Amino acid sequence: MSTIRDIASAAGVSIASVSRILNEDPTYKATDATRKKVVDTAKKMNYSSSAAHRKQKQSVEPRIGCIYRLTAERKADSYYASILHGVQGYFEKHGYSLSFIQTQFDIADEQSLESLFKIPCDGLIIMDIPSEKALDYIRSKVKHIVGIDTQNAQIDNVRYNRFEAGVTAMQYLIDNGHKKIAYIGSKLPLSDNLNFGRYEAYTRMMQIHALPMRPEWSIDCEWKQQTCYNKTIELMSAPDTPTAIFVGSDHMAIACISALHQMHVSIPEDISVIGISDIEGAKYLNPPLTTVAIPQLQIGEIAAEDLLSRMNGNTTVAKQIFVSTSLVVRESVRNLNE
Repeated sequence: MSTIRDIASAAGVSIASVSRILNEDPTYKATDATRKKVVDTAKKMNYSSSAAHRKQKQSVEPRIGCIYRLTAERKADSYYASILHGVQGYFEKHGYSLSFIQTQFDIADEQSLESLFKIPCDGLIIMDIPSEKALDYIRSKVKHIVGIDTQNAQIDNVRYNRFEAGVTAMQYLIDNGHKKIAYIGSKLPLSDNLNFGRYEAYTRMMQIHALPMRPEWSIDCEWKQQTCYNKTIELMSAPDTPTAIFVGSDHMAIACISALHQMHVSIPEDISVIGISDIEGAKYLNPPLTTVAIPQLQIGEIAAEDLLSRMNGNTTVAKQIFVSTSLVVRESVRNLNE
C-alpha cells in the first residue's frame, strides 16, 4: 500500500503538503496545480481508497498529529524526514495514521494554532518545541504528547545524548592525531538549544587534551547552510587554519564540504571533516562523510510506540528515552599519526 511519503516523492512535494492536501486542511495555502498534482498522484498510486476508508472510520479512529521540523530556511531536512518515516511506518503497521502534519512555522501564530486544534486531538508528536505559551495551549488541547529531542521534561521525549555523540566525534579526531580542531554548529548555552551538548563536548575535549582553543575556530552558523558555507570560507581563508572541522550536523557538513570544494581544499588531505547524524546523503558526499550515526527511523518508531502506549492508558511519569549512537568511519578524516 502506498504511503504519504511515496506520494510526496512521486509528486515532488513535501510530506507535510501531501498530508494537508489529502486531509483537506482549510488553513493550508496551495496552488490549484499543486493540489491537482497531489490528488492525481494519490489516485494513480491507489491511495485514495485507503484515504476514503479512513474517512469512513473517522468517528472511531483517533486523531493523531505531528509537528514536523523544517530547517531554518524552511526546507525539508532528511534527518527529520527519516524520523517521520519511522513514525508513519509504525502507525500504519498497527492500523493507525497521522491525521495531520504541520511544521513549526505553520503554528507560529496564534490563529493558526487555534485553528489546528479546533477539532479534538487524541495524540501528538512534536519534533520542534514551540514557544512556552504555544506549548501550554497545545497541552490544554491534547492529552498525550510525545516529543522528539525537545528537552522538555513535562512530556515524554525520545532523544540521544548530544554530549556523548560530540565526545565520540572529537575523540575520533584526536585519536587520529588532530590537535588544531574547529567547530561549526551552534554554541549558544541556552536551555532550549538543541545542540548545546555538542558544543560543550567540543570545549571539554579540547580542554581535557590541552589543545589550543581559538575564538575564531568556534563558529556559530545558526543552523543555516548559507551561513555555514560563508563561515567555512572565512575560516579557511585565514593565515592559520585547522587540520579538522567538527560540524554539529551532517546537514551543515554538506554546506561546509561544498565551501571547501569551492576553495579547492582537498578533503581529507588538506582538512578533515566529521559530522553528526548520518543522514542518507552522507555516504554519497565527496568524500563519503565520517559521522556519528543517530538511528533516525528507530527514533520515529519508538516515539509512535510510546504515544500509542499513552493513548492506551499508560499513566507513568514523563520519561526521557535515549537511543544509542555509533561512529561511522568513512573517508573524510585523515590519520595524521601515519
